[in-house]
Amino acid sequence: MTEETLTYNTPCSAEIFTQIQQYEFKRLWKDNLKDNSKNIFYGILFTLVGILIILAEGYRFAGFFLGFSLAAFSYYFSYHSSYKKAKKRHEEIIEKEISCLRINSTDVIWEFTPTHFSFKNYKSEYKFIWQEITYCILDDKYLYITASSFMHFILDKANIDESNLNKTISYLETKSKFKEI
Repeated sequence: MTEETLTYNTPCSAEIFTQIQQYEFKRLWKDNLKDNSKNIFYGILFTLVGILIILAEGYRFAGFFLGFSLAAFSYYFSYHSSYKKAKKRHEEIIEKEISCLRINSTDVIWEFTPTHFSFKNYKSEYKFIWQEITYCILDDKYLYITASSFMHFILDKANIDESNLNKTISYLETKSKFKEI
């Protein structure tokens, strides 16, 4: 029995592209921002301890705790500033890509064959053997395919019907490796 080849044409939509890119940005920064919020907590804690030590007239140790609080606040605001710059740059990249999508509004072609996975959009075409592919399902909304550990392809489940989605997932189960993100 020969395995079937699955080919999908998904629309190249600015809305879908924006939604996927914003989701991916939030997913990547979520844990980092949560860890950074601990810095504000430690900054407040060390400030309070420093103030309590000053009230108890232990000025020498107060400087130690106030220095740590200053460092924690500094790190928090520095990281927050980096996040804002990255978010602004990411939005600029999305806007630039959307303008290109409007000019070149060809469909995205996804192909799952017995020997390889391929992806083609208006600006590039990729083909990977199955040993290079891992995949996972994100939030029951997206199918996240990683190739060669550095290329990421996100298939919005809303773009394909349930039957073809199940075929694609079973295809990925047999040909590639599941990876939890």
